[in-house]
Amino acid sequence: MSKMQVNNKFEERILARINNEIGSDFKKLHRASLLVDEYKSRLETLREKLSYEEPNNISSFKSAFECEQHTCDTIDFQMAKLQEFGKKLVERISESNKALNAVKPDLEQVRKLQQLVQYLRIVQDIQEISNALTQCINGKDESKMINLYLNLYEEGDYDHSVVGRLTSVEAPFLKTFATQTAIHWHSLLKERFSKEFENVLKSLKWGQKEHDSLLIKPSADNITKAQLLAEYLFLLKSPAEETEQLEMIAPSIICQPLSTVTKYLVAPYRQRFMYHFTGVKQTNRLDKPEWFYTQILNWGKETHLFVGKTFQTSAVKAGKLDFNIRLEFMRGLVQLTIEKLIADIEEISRDENLFAHLLDETLAFEAELRENFGYPASFPSAICVITQPVYLLKWISLEERFCSEKMDMILQAENPWLLIDPNIYDDDLKIPKCADQFIRLLEAIKDRYYSLIQPGHQLQFLSLQLELIDNFRRRLVQLHSSGMVESIPILNAINYIKMVLSEWGENVHYLHLHAALVGPNADEINSVFENPVSELEHWTEKLLKNLATKAVNEIKAKSMPYRHDCWPTMPDQNNKEPFILSPSAGEMFQVMVTVLHNLERELSSNLFNLTLRLIAQQIDAYILDSMIMNTKFSPAGAAQFNYDMTRNLFALFGQYCRRPDLLFKRIHDANKLLNCALGTAMLLHETLQSEETSLEEKMKSLKELGIVNFKPKTCVEVLERRIDIRAF
Repeated sequence: MSKMQVNNKFEERILARINNEIGSDFKKLHRASLLVDEYKSRLETLREKLSYEEPNNISSFKSAFECEQHTCDTIDFQMAKLQEFGKKLVERISESNKALNAVKPDLEQVRKLQQLVQYLRIVQDIQEISNALTQCINGKDESKMINLYLNLYEEGDYDHSVVGRLTSVEAPFLKTFATQTAIHWHSLLKERFSKEFENVLKSLKWGQKEHDSLLIKPSADNITKAQLLAEYLFLLKSPAEETEQLEMIAPSIICQPLSTVTKYLVAPYRQRFMYHFTGVKQTNRLDKPEWFYTQILNWGKETHLFVGKTFQTSAVKAGKLDFNIRLEFMRGLVQLTIEKLIADIEEISRDENLFAHLLDETLAFEAELRENFGYPASFPSAICVITQPVYLLKWISLEERFCSEKMDMILQAENPWLLIDPNIYDDDLKIPKCADQFIRLLEAIKDRYYSLIQPGHQLQFLSLQLELIDNFRRRLVQLHSSGMVESIPILNAINYIKMVLSEWGENVHYLHLHAALVGPNADEINSVFENPVSELEHWTEKLLKNLATKAVNEIKAKSMPYRHDCWPTMPDQNNKEPFILSPSAGEMFQVMVTVLHNLERELSSNLFNLTLRLIAQQIDAYILDSMIMNTKFSPAGAAQFNYDMTRNLFALFGQYCRRPDLLFKRIHDANKLLNCALGTAMLLHETLQSEETSLEEKMKSLKELGIVNFKPKTCVEVLERRIDIRAF
């Protein structure tokens, strides 16, 4: 790169830095001297760091210094030009400020006049619109009236309507004038269109007793007129409605006010409702809430589709795209029931029977609303009245008492432990009648509170469910402890309840309640029935263990002849005669067959499988400890014992499981040790007793023989049960 190119590069970098620091703002010219000082300081620092002792660097340094000197000269030249320009600029600004100060009062006056013109223009617009509305208010051009009013005020229009344009203007008196004018004309126009709309509805016989939208076919002209008037009423909004308060039906029931169209659609039904269900009418009875609920449902079925089909297009044309008039009409009808309940519920709640009946009818009404009309859960409904705190507590108290009484009836009824379909014993589950009825009781509670909107209310009923489960478990345990009910029915009941609760815990409804209980950011998702299931699991294990022990004790009681048979002196079996079960084992196996058969018949499948394993484990340990380790075996005795175990004991348990040998691991390994060839037994005995043989080699020797459950010491003890081993 030539010297000229290097100089140009340096100049470009410096100019870029100057432009970045100063730019086009002359007020920053003073920063130029700071940049010069900075560059000079950096150059001085570089001079100190550079070494002049290197011969190769002398020419490079010389070139760099020349470049630096040239750059400094250029900067000084530019600084001089800037200072000169700054002086001229200050003089020019001073002259301009004098001229500006001279015309400033006139400019301010012009600005005020412009604001006044705009102010008067808006006043003129308001007056012109008012005059036009005055001229046509009694005429027939309804669309012109609407358009004129929308020029004055239109909801959500901040660019074209007069009131909208004043939103960001600081003119309180003008705003008030425009707003009051809009409110005045809104009142007049609404009154006119409302009367016309009401008259058209009367011509349609809307809300009258003989009206049936499914049978009556009104004229197309009346329908068109009603739709057009509905559109006008949707468009007519008052500025006062922007800050319209929510409608409070009760302290805990607040909702959006109904639209004007919906109010007129509901009005005749409100009149009929008040006539029939208030005052001294025979239809107004505290013990018959189903009467007014049924009436509201019937009115809804007759009209809600007609309302949606006829007036939804009017709402859409008026710009209400997210508005559903069919559902709002249903909300207006439901509001009648809310007002009725608010008036009556205090008196009804004093009588428990009336209150319980009201709860049932209200929940049924709510369910039908949602199922038949798609009524949103977010809309106010009659259920909001009965879930007010004082009445919710009374509801829960009634549920608790009713369920406690019902549990008593379930357990004290005739044959509460009778199995459902008792003649079908091949079912996997054996379900006592009382357990099934208790689960149905829990389901009934869930069905009643399922429609509640607030999770907090549902959690209170969930707490009641959990309390009932704990109470029922305690009653089952007490029945067993007192000896009134045997283990097997109790086990079947606990097992069924546990399985149902485990399944419910994975249900979306109860998962939502879990999220509401512990929060959405919980580390893991558990079942809301985790604790009850754990308690039931604990009692299942305890009762199964006791049941298995009782069964094994019966078997042990008949095992003495077999255990004390002549195993050491048993003569060799004639090769031509097949083995048969030892006569001394007959009673023991007979008891075993009976016990297992009865358990399989009476226990649920999963419980029987668990009990079978527990029984097998205890028999396995008992045979080893009480028989094998306490007697001697001749070769014939060992062979007979092997036959009794593998062809009888294993075969018996093989009827209930696939691999019975895995249930009797001790007997299985002991048989191998007692019946292996004499040479193999002696060699293994010697290997296991040798102190020079490592544990690893000993375990390898046992593994080769298929022994995987015994330690070497136990194997030696079993081998020494053979009389042929002791003979040597």
